[in-house]
Amino acid sequence: MTSFQRPVAYVHGDSHYFRVDKPFLDASGKRLENFTRVETFGDNQANGDNDVHWVKALVDPKSRDVFAFQPQIVPGNRVAVPAPPLDHVGDDQGQDR
Repeated sequence: MTSFQRPVAYVHGDSHYFRVDKPFLDASGKRLENFTRVETFGDNQANGDNDVHWVKALVDPKSRDVFAFQPQIVPGNRVAVPAPPLDHVGDDQGQDR
């Protein structure tokens, strides 16, 4: 990997928790900056967690890093902050005045 000297993106869905990082070090302990790991969202139904979304990959050969990744959240699958019901969007019922 150190001799390749070009950006590498490794995309996988191991535990299905979204993350982008640079996990490897070379023999002298320096971070391998040309290797990027992308772990995708996934279905964690065993946890009662339908955390299924997607990741947009951007490729720009003129960029130093070449690759960029953007999480794309599916509103109906949000767990921590559920999307509001569509029939109540903009409805101010129940709010203090």
